[in-house]
Amino acid sequence: MILTITANPSVDISYRLDKFNIDDVTRTEHASKDAGGKGIHVGFVLKELGADVIHSGFVGGKLGEYIEEELGKKGQDSRFVKISSPTRNCIAILHEGNQTEILEQGPSISEEEAKNFLDNIGKIAEGCQVINMSGSLPKGLTSDFYKEIIKYAKANNIFVSVDTSGQTLKDIIGAEVKPDLIKPNETEIAQVLGRVIGKEELKDVLVQEPFKDIKYIIVSMGKDGALVKAGDKIYNASVPKVLAINPVGSGDSSLAGALYAIEQGKDDQDIIKTSMTCGLLNVLTEEIAHIEIEKFDEYYQQIQVKEL
Repeated sequence: MILTITANPSVDISYRLDKFNIDDVTRTEHASKDAGGKGIHVGFVLKELGADVIHSGFVGGKLGEYIEEELGKKGQDSRFVKISSPTRNCIAILHEGNQTEILEQGPSISEEEAKNFLDNIGKIAEGCQVINMSGSLPKGLTSDFYKEIIKYAKANNIFVSVDTSGQTLKDIIGAEVKPDLIKPNETEIAQVLGRVIGKEELKDVLVQEPFKDIKYIIVSMGKDGALVKAGDKIYNASVPKVLAINPVGSGDSSLAGALYAIEQGKDDQDIIKTSMTCGLLNVLTEEIAHIEIEKFDEYYQQIQVKEL
């Protein structure tokens, strides 16, 4: 079973418009609403792959209840911690080939609410062999929140992954107890190091401090695939060219593929190919964090993985 933690989930609202009328009324018949947040998106794809998934994080108010209800309708269990502040909305307006997003800041987590989560992490993670944490931290939490969960996982022989960015990512990579997997892009690697790095240098950087003790590092490079560290080996993964329909959620889908293969005990090349296949399948659908599982084998065979 895999636990995926979304500390700052949202209700995702999407409006599809023929035209977005600024400073005027715009009507649409095409609106959708769903549970959202990076960790939740990871869970959606894990479920489609056949994994048993538990969702957690912080939820509050009627919007928090909506997230739990929507996950339940999808047959996905949740163990959220309730907070006093309401969960946020995130609005995407798709218009004339563009996507305009309005993202609410979200709730502020009190010290007591954070402590409640960490004090109960054993119950929240009960039965899980993998813990994943995805996304930004809400107001009131620091990188210490993720660090404490990493410590718990490592002390209990649970595989733990973190997909975040900015100072939080830098803090986690520099911590004494490190996660088993991270999924940064090239820019985020450079930000951690505080300097510009070339692609030819990247493979050497990943086996040096502060990255060397992190077992899996998936450096996503969009349509060019990924550079992946697995133990002390570096692999280049390339994907076939496709006509992308919607790339949003591909990073979360790619992470879900890796976690699923890891939980299943697959070897490193299978882990990489499963990860890349899920990321690729996501771009072929309009829906965010969704793969057409019947196409999995077809595209899996087209992923090329080469040890460098």
